[in-house]
Amino acid sequence: MYNELMFYKHKPFVGSRFDIRYKKPLSVPVRIDIDEDIIRITGYVEFDPALLVPFKRDPDQRDTLLSALPESYTYADAVVDGITEYWGGSYLFEGAKMPVNVLVDLIRKDDPHAVIPEGQRSFRVRHTNLSATSFVTSPVWRMGWGVFTTGCPEAAMLNWSPKYPGTINLNDYSRLSWFKRVAAHEFGHILGLGDAYGAHYRFFYEYPGTDSYMMNANRQVQPREIEMALRAHETGKMQYFPYKFSFKRYFGFLHTIVDIFRKQQ
Repeated sequence: MYNELMFYKHKPFVGSRFDIRYKKPLSVPVRIDIDEDIIRITGYVEFDPALLVPFKRDPDQRDTLLSALPESYTYADAVVDGITEYWGGSYLFEGAKMPVNVLVDLIRKDDPHAVIPEGQRSFRVRHTNLSATSFVTSPVWRMGWGVFTTGCPEAAMLNWSPKYPGTINLNDYSRLSWFKRVAAHEFGHILGLGDAYGAHYRFFYEYPGTDSYMMNANRQVQPREIEMALRAHETGKMQYFPYKFSFKRYFGFLHTIVDIFRKQQ
């Protein structure tokens, strides 16, 4: 097991324990503020021009959710809707007597009516077809060395900090509902959360009890994931779900992947 300081340590939620402060707020693209029973997530986002076009409608595939929206509905609109719908809401945290409301406000750089302070940094969302999945990456100059500062392989491509939360790279998804879920999952990384599913950089280890989590199966944001975001912004360090290395599991998965590859040849 790597240095346990990098892993999220579950603690009962008490608002006063999350002391989130930003030395230079304008340099932080996504900020979190706590005001009694309200948690406000405010983000400034810049979209790739390729995402400012209408969401593609497949005439051979009925998408009830998309068909109810105007023809002008864009990929960028879907990203904002997915993030605000899945991360916003009412959450009952452990140790809290009453639910806490989470409000998400994404301010778009392409919105002519947006009020953006001079010098405010934003995170970027762009289109990619580099792989079959979507992902978040740090600037090239931050890649690689994050592994040495955290001891975690997840930090190789995403060397997170509040000032440099990364860039979301979104692939094409034909159904609007799944596109929105993926966007919400990737925003979790922007907030400072690692993955919970059995990815190769987690040595194929899925963290137990997270099958309904956004950071596992793109299901639903759980109170613990909100807590992890708060802890990331309080400490300035990305919060990772613990994992375990198993030779049997790791090499078993590798053998399966190689076998699938051979059958495709």
